[in-house]
Amino acid sequence: MRLILPLSTFLVGFITQVSTAPTPSGTLALVKDTTEFTFEYSTTKASSKNWIGIYHITGGGPDEEKQVERSLRWEYVTEAEGQIKIDPPAGAQGKYKAYFLADDGYKWLAEPIEINASGSGGNQKELKIMTYNLWHGGTKVNDYHNKQVKFLSEQLPDVIGFQEASGHHAKRLGEALGWNWHQSSADNTVGIISRHRIVTEHKDIGQASGVEIIPYDDTSKAFNFWTAHLTAYPYGPYEFCFEEKSADQVLEVEESSGRTPQITEIVEGTASQRGSNKPFILVGDFNAPSHLDWSSGNKHCGVSFDWPTSKIPTDAGLIDSFRKIHPDPSKESGDTWSPIVKENPEGNGDEPQDRIDFIYGTDKLNVLGSEVKVAGKPQTMPNEKDNEWTSDHAVVITTYEL
Repeated sequence: MRLILPLSTFLVGFITQVSTAPTPSGTLALVKDTTEFTFEYSTTKASSKNWIGIYHITGGGPDEEKQVERSLRWEYVTEAEGQIKIDPPAGAQGKYKAYFLADDGYKWLAEPIEINASGSGGNQKELKIMTYNLWHGGTKVNDYHNKQVKFLSEQLPDVIGFQEASGHHAKRLGEALGWNWHQSSADNTVGIISRHRIVTEHKDIGQASGVEIIPYDDTSKAFNFWTAHLTAYPYGPYEFCFEEKSADQVLEVEESSGRTPQITEIVEGTASQRGSNKPFILVGDFNAPSHLDWSSGNKHCGVSFDWPTSKIPTDAGLIDSFRKIHPDPSKESGDTWSPIVKENPEGNGDEPQDRIDFIYGTDKLNVLGSEVKVAGKPQTMPNEKDNEWTSDHAVVITTYEL
């Protein structure tokens, strides 16, 4: 029912009264000194659909015996009494709350309990952000689900912005890891998963989707997070490298492709959030390089060019986190396209290699580090089916000071 991830986590639990609702007759307690959330339970109302769910301590649980948010982890408990093991969320740290609930619903069978997970969930003074184009959800590579879960469990980012996650892929990975997830609508390919509580799901803006997140149960550190996936074709570098078009012609291509109006809509639509006291992060696959890379000192195909998809966000005050740490593109290219596409038969040459995946933040965030990463040693197409890496993009991981 839920993927079980082995974690080495020390757990301590205690019972706390959390509501004035009528006192239920059952019991729920945490068995100490175990590597999972191991619960001991009892009820006079046994049912095959009774269940135990785990929620963030800051909220989202059924304190009023009504659904508020999705549980992070859950399991059915079918007997009148017994024990059940539930793995903590990947990288679990801090306090959580567990509820013993009746018949696939939210009526309490026992008083909720608070549980404390002291796991290896990262530095609470830092915020680790990832942007990850899943490439058709990862489905082009064998055993993609387990490979993705392994990679994300090892990296343990705080928040991930996905692209090419259409349908259920953010939900799939969020549930596998025991994290919060946001799946955008059917006409948008993006999604978000977070180790921290998602308190608001914003209305989509064009090709972008956003949420508000509270890290480490600290409401004073809430921030807004958006992920975007701009149109892929026609692809600007091909216009320069294979078609030998002029700068003005490529500007027209960027406009007609939809990328320029798409990033304009996103930047303008998030102006109030960017201007607020809360930090703001925009990540995504922009399907175009950066003007910070195609510079006069670092020409591509003999050209320097101000790509609108990078100029518009930086002109609005957003900071390219990778270039903040690696300012010289000739020394650190940071290419994310592509670890597996190296030849272009249609262009009769090498595939242009570029940095087209980005993590932008406002100046309220201090960038501590940024890197480009893949898993294993990806074989290039057409030999990618058994790669450890399940995408045709590399991910970008940026660490901010929290």
